[in-house]
Amino acid sequence: MSAGDEIGARSMSAGDEIRARAPHVLEVYSETRDTVLNDGLVAPELKVLCARYLAGEHVTAVDERQRAALDWADAIAWDSERADDGLWRRLHAAFTEPELVELGYGIAIMLGQQHWLATFGISEHGENCGVREHA
Repeated sequence: MSAGDEIGARSMSAGDEIRARAPHVLEVYSETRDTVLNDGLVAPELKVLCARYLAGEHVTAVDERQRAALDWADAIAWDSERADDGLWRRLHAAFTEPELVELGYGIAIMLGQQHWLATFGISEHGENCGVREHA
């Protein structure tokens, strides 16, 4: 695939150009992007907020659900000790168990993709590492 090719109606990002070097990797990541990052139980806007935070952007949480999600992203990314009993109480108050699984998985994928792509000199945080902006 070349940079001009498209996946569905989406033009290929620099990260997808790298993933396309192993087509099965691009296929699996595309499914994760479509079913977890851009769809699913948790609002995509919250996933965008977490992606921006993980990319080092200054973000502001407007409610406790967002604050809990950002604090969990922080714990996942930088210090798992921050996921203490207090954070877990907040997370369980704001999210269902299936939402927590999806959000945690999404945070892990976004963080891993950002770090992996950085080793190629690619920064996709402008694209929120695959999470589409929603109006």
